Amino acid sequence: MKAYVVASRRALPPFEKPASAVRFKEGTLRERLDAQLRAAGLEVVAVDAAPAPVPAGSIVVSDDVVLSRRMLERFLAAIPDRRRSYQLEIESGRFTLLASKSAPELWKLLPLTYHGDGEGPPEPLRMQPKPVFEFQEGLPPRMHLLTDIIVFFFDFWAVKIDYWFDLQTATSLYCRELVTRLISPFHGRVPTPVLNWFTSSPWVMSKCNSIGKRCRIHRTAILEGCVIGDDVEIGPFSYLRSSVIGDRAVVREKSSIKMSYVGARGFVMGADIVNSYVGAETSIFTPMLYNVVFGERGFLSGGSGFADFIVGASSIPATIEGKQVQSGLPFLASGIGDDVFIGANMIFAPGRTIPDGTQLLDQGLIKQVPAKPHGAYVLSNGELVQIPDSFLKRRSA
Repeated sequence: MKAYVVASRRALPPFEKPASAVRFKEGTLRERLDAQLRAAGLEVVAVDAAPAPVPAGSIVVSDDVVLSRRMLERFLAAIPDRRRSYQLEIESGRFTLLASKSAPELWKLLPLTYHGDGEGPPEPLRMQPKPVFEFQEGLPPRMHLLTDIIVFFFDFWAVKIDYWFDLQTATSLYCRELVTRLISPFHGRVPTPVLNWFTSSPWVMSKCNSIGKRCRIHRTAILEGCVIGDDVEIGPFSYLRSSVIGDRAVVREKSSIKMSYVGARGFVMGADIVNSYVGAETSIFTPMLYNVVFGERGFLSGGSGFADFIVGASSIPATIEGKQVQSGLPFLASGIGDDVFIGANMIFAPGRTIPDGTQLLDQGLIKQVPAKPHGAYVLSNGELVQIPDSFLKRRSA
């Protein structure tokens, strides 16, 4: 069976590159998709557009789709009649990190189709992922009005990357895959209370990690359901849960990373990172990074951050190329491109999009310091202005 992979050339703001060029631990999203197709026994054929007509018994998929490990297998097994054509339609209402059990169903048609012998457009093939595990996430007091907020671990999933906030959702699902893979064999076979006890045990979860070669992980660091690359350094008193860390990344002491991806050679200095994508070779020095997409080779200084919550808003709009796009997400910070430098003491409103190569210099950074001792100064427009001694003497008199 052949799989025709259609290249999506459209850039994904804030990046100047397409979604298929965004990288996870295994490589770019395109490389990851190709590997999944080959693992499913399919012959990969790269095309700029789907052939017309599509040969019978073939699959056509766009390269800006992110699939779970077993999505292809489940899709092919769900086809009821191989003589007819089908397009994947998946229910994604609870794919976000913090979702509600009572969330309405959200069905999306994705560019993954099977083509049979018959003519005519493909029929929707509805597939509804099932949670194999779920837990209630503790929320800070500012969100006390939110109830029934759950983190779900699904048996399969698929996300099309139309906007940068879709990458945030795909990243969160991607980071939850290891726990899903470990729990799936017991789901439905072990009583739910026993499974909940098993997964709530810190000792048990600390054993459920995939650790690469030559890693330096301090004995006080806690890892639960994480994938760690090669040559990774994790400092004392760090806490990582359901996260993926790329090769040669450094996570310094007292850092916290949950349901997030940190790319190869990334650097995290004591930050609390939640539900975020941090690209390769990006350095994070800010105390908190929630619901953010941050590209490669970036730098985020201390004291800067991204607001991710609007009181009373059920969906945060993202501003992309001057237009507002509803994300459908109750928590959304900003999307930052590649090669971006953000200085100190800046706070960005929710849903901002910062394009590739942007340099936002420090707010209130003092660049010149006094050369003589015992002086008194005030800061004006980034410059130090000395207060005359005569003024100080009058004040003290």
